[in-house]
Amino acid sequence: MTPSRIRARLGMWNLAVFGLVLLVTITAAALSIARVSDLAIDRELELGAARAASRVAHAWAESDRHERDDERRGRASEEDDHDRLVHFAEASPDQFVIAARGLSPAVRIDGRAMPPGLPDALALASAQAGGAAVRSSGTVAGARVTMLTVPVRLGGRVEGAVQIVRSLTAPERAVWRSVLVLVVTGVAGLVLAAAASAFLAGRAMRPIAAALARQQRFLADASHELRTPVTVLRARADAMLREGEGLQPSVKDELRRLSADADELSLLLGDLLDLARLEAGVESLSIEPVAVGDAAEEMVADLGPMALERGVALVAKAEPAFARAHLGRVRQVLRALIDNALKHTPRGGHVTVSVALESQHAVLRVADDGEGIGPEHLPQVFDRFFRADEARTRGAGRGGAGLGLAIAAELVHQMRGTIEVESERGRGTTFTVRLPR
Repeated sequence: MTPSRIRARLGMWNLAVFGLVLLVTITAAALSIARVSDLAIDRELELGAARAASRVAHAWAESDRHERDDERRGRASEEDDHDRLVHFAEASPDQFVIAARGLSPAVRIDGRAMPPGLPDALALASAQAGGAAVRSSGTVAGARVTMLTVPVRLGGRVEGAVQIVRSLTAPERAVWRSVLVLVVTGVAGLVLAAAASAFLAGRAMRPIAAALARQQRFLADASHELRTPVTVLRARADAMLREGEGLQPSVKDELRRLSADADELSLLLGDLLDLARLEAGVESLSIEPVAVGDAAEEMVADLGPMALERGVALVAKAEPAFARAHLGRVRQVLRALIDNALKHTPRGGHVTVSVALESQHAVLRVADDGEGIGPEHLPQVFDRFFRADEARTRGAGRGGAGLGLAIAAELVHQMRGTIEVESERGRGTTFTVRLPR
């Protein structure tokens, strides 16, 4: 993984954690604000109802005293039944206070008709019958309201009830304004956190990036500089084999081994150089439509002689399929996977290379019926220099340096694809590559 990708992931993780904490904080704050608003409204209703009930009780007591005085003087009461039923009523922009003795079919406030939905007759009846406060809610003139109805007692008896009605429009708007402020502040904080995360991640990655750059530069330089003496060594060994007619058989064997070791070292240096370039990001892949089915058939044909030499049946089952990829890198991935399968499949075994279309991907599979890989080693298959055990390297000749699969995985990721491995001991291994169609 390149330093830029590490920095991007580090910044994204920091931002994700901060965003999660911010979301939880805003949610908790919004719920707390709503809860405090509800408690304040409840407290306001309770205090308002208590004050209204006290005033109503006093007004009714005065009214009853005047009525008794009028009766003693032989004068008829000037109040009609309607006034007796609804003896006290007040209205404000966001609150109604209604006091009633019994139930009135038509209640008026200050000479104006009561808004539709008021009063709550059931709550009035319940408070007067049960002698306990009743909470209710509803809609009045299209606005949500909450109500508290309390009984009014005169001389220890329930004479009526007071209903206080509070509009929720203003409190809800206040809550939403507070939540909006929290959200706007949170978004601004998230933007600042993103900038800070990018800055801090960049600062944190500078020494790591410098160390990786030095390591990659050394790896690339060493690989490049060692190629020439390795090539010379192999050329001299081959020349001695061609011209050394009088050499003993044991010496010729050593020279052949020296030439093979030089080939091995040359391939290792090539792999190291490829890996250094990929990790440094100095090579950008030109993505274009690639006939991966044709590429698979060509690669099977190229590696057929190697498979024949090792006694392994290598076959291709490729459907016509195109993917957005790089032809040269697709061939390199196929070569690495097929070479790995051939090395770890015993004589008489089979290696199958298949290509098919699945959903939005072109899928390449390289399957063998070799020894397989233990489940404990599967997560490390694409690690560089990893070799599971001798069972996976005892095939034909060299076992490799453990770089082929690491390079293949990096190439697949650069082509925005995925690579997976499935294996079972004694049943074989299957590598699956998915590239965008």
